[in-house]
Amino acid sequence: MKRLFAIAGIIGMFTLTNSCETEFSLNGDYELTPVVFGLLDHTDSIHMIKITKAFLGDDDNLLYAQNPDSSYFTSVFARIYEYDQFGIQTERSWVLSDSIIDNKSLDGAFYGPEQKIYYFKEKDLNPKYEYELKVDLNEGADSVSARTKLIDGFAIPNSFTANPDIPITFAAFTVDEDDDYKNWKVDISEGKNAKLYEFNYDIHWTEYYTDGSTTSFTASRYVGTYSQEDPDAPLAFFALVSGLDFYTWLGELIPDDPSVERRTFDGLDAHIDAAHEDLAKFLEVSEPVSGIAQIQPEYTNIVGGYGLFSSRQRLSIYGKSLNSVSFKELARGSRTVTKLFCSPLPEHNEESWYCD
Repeated sequence: MKRLFAIAGIIGMFTLTNSCETEFSLNGDYELTPVVFGLLDHTDSIHMIKITKAFLGDDDNLLYAQNPDSSYFTSVFARIYEYDQFGIQTERSWVLSDSIIDNKSLDGAFYGPEQKIYYFKEKDLNPKYEYELKVDLNEGADSVSARTKLIDGFAIPNSFTANPDIPITFAAFTVDEDDDYKNWKVDISEGKNAKLYEFNYDIHWTEYYTDGSTTSFTASRYVGTYSQEDPDAPLAFFALVSGLDFYTWLGELIPDDPSVERRTFDGLDAHIDAAHEDLAKFLEVSEPVSGIAQIQPEYTNIVGGYGLFSSRQRLSIYGKSLNSVSFKELARGSRTVTKLFCSPLPEHNEESWYCD
């Protein structure tokens, strides 16, 4: 069951007359409110879900947020149930275990870096099936539930996965103007139940210094998003990675450093993330409010609480290299020539930009 609603602020005005003093609380009676957030990915083997509660008090809520006990339940028993494509429950289910993660960012209002999460292990979730979360809280005092389908059919064609060694072409043989740069096209098959896609890539390089030491780096570049028209009728689309943007970004990202003797380009990893239509809706309504009314909508598919139980999937292409003309542009092109890139690849050993 999905609910879409809005919460508006209420301003109360109180007037004190004569010499009377009245103690009052701006908060009503406390009502236990579970908050659940979990995303399943059938290509993962460990699936984590966060199960907490909202808190209420008359003191500083920022102090409550820093105290884990304000957000944890006394007891949590959670189980995942599996249903086939006909809606019939299978014989498989998983009881969630609890664990502590220690890498939560210290930015923000809530406690960290340690936080409690709940998880189950399964590397063979079926993308054609549906999964239900049922949670018993504080030994039966409360409960929540939610269901989600997975993303089915989201894929990169075999031309990429079967031939990972095909290099990327980002430039023409001679680059005299912006139109001489090329775009890398990645064909993608949409997934059933998906709605939103995000494309980004990582680049890796190593710096060799005049004192004989080396340091390796990784940087990420956001490419863009794509919205699937019909989650129930997947089609196909493609992502374009701009060669002009690639060289311009590298030229701005990497500083000129007199202590650097040379740099090698160590590869590019591309990532395409798909979000279930429920996750896409959750992200949409969670964007900052810019209207005059300042009404913040909220979205949840948690029965008996708030939050989200949905799915996502990531596809990656690892270790892509550049073809010869693209390596030449990296080493000699106007945007990156001062970055001192050279190629360590044997097939480039006759080129002036080969690493000696």
